[in-house]
Amino acid sequence: MNNIKQIKLSKSNFIVECDNSSLKLDYITQNGKYIIDISTMNLINATKIAILCSTYCFINNFKKKICWLVADEEIKKAINILRLKNIESIVQKTNSKRMVIAS
Repeated sequence: MNNIKQIKLSKSNFIVECDNSSLKLDYITQNGKYIIDISTMNLINATKIAILCSTYCFINNFKKKICWLVADEEIKKAINILRLKNIESIVQKTNSKRMVIAS
């Protein structure tokens, strides 16, 4: 993922504009929260998107919290370490198995 230039919120998604492309993150609104699934993203990209979009919403005084659905506990910890007031993250259960390579 390239450098992020701008983040916008439309009626059905967050639009993250990067140097050479844009990313649309669909969301649903439930119980006063935006729920966004980023469980297909790796640790670096998921953390970057969650922190920047959450900060954007906080700065623009959005009333709703953002609930990020993430792939694993490590991503959840990376997002929660900053203790942003307007977010929560939940590990999205997937059926795929990850391979761990030990040296």
